[in-house]
Amino acid sequence: MFSELINKFKERKAINEWRSSPLGIALENHSREYFYGENELLGGFSEEGKQNIIGDFYQKIIALSTDENAFLTYREQLATYVCEYASFQVLCLKEDEKKDSFYSDCPYISAELYKHTQILSEHNDLLKEHKWKNGEVSDEEFIALCNARCAVLLYCINGLNIVRIEFKDVIEEKDWLRPFIKSMLIWEEDTYRQKISLPSLLPNDLDGLWHSTFMNIVVNGAANPYYEWEKAQEENDDDIV
Repeated sequence: MFSELINKFKERKAINEWRSSPLGIALENHSREYFYGENELLGGFSEEGKQNIIGDFYQKIIALSTDENAFLTYREQLATYVCEYASFQVLCLKEDEKKDSFYSDCPYISAELYKHTQILSEHNDLLKEHKWKNGEVSDEEFIALCNARCAVLLYCINGLNIVRIEFKDVIEEKDWLRPFIKSMLIWEEDTYRQKISLPSLLPNDLDGLWHSTFMNIVVNGAANPYYEWEKAQEENDDDIV
């Protein structure tokens, strides 16, 4: 019993020390901005819900300090968040929202899949379970659920973007994160289109597969994932969009 109390005290002390570190302070500010600022989607969460999301995220970040493969673990976490974000974003993205994005000129992200939400909900576990629990669900409710999940995932992605600086994993000349997000959006869009027999927007049959390989390069810890991904295309004599 006493040893358990000691361990809890040490854990609490370690968390407090971490929170007062430069990284901890930066992430505290990040959390405050996302959950207590002007972001309506996250601001509408219950206080318990907010603290659970923040707490779970902080635990993952704190665990990196004792992880023997911290860099690869961080990369895997970031890639996982990005892929999940992409799987929800293409389902709720609308034309006016795409216009304000960094991929506004990309013709392979349609901003039209939200028109097929009912049938696509059968190919997304969260939406499928929500429909199973609640019966009939409107398009608007599905879209709202996707937007809320995207907001949480963006909180995690942008939080890990702060952690990227600690790992010196930001490449100022031609960084890899936004191109990676764009590729995952293209891949997810193409995957959903295949599942409901919509025509692909990609000019070549293997383009979707090539975009998916970006994730492998990120997870495997390449020093410059964007460069390695484009180099692989060149070596295979492909012109990927």
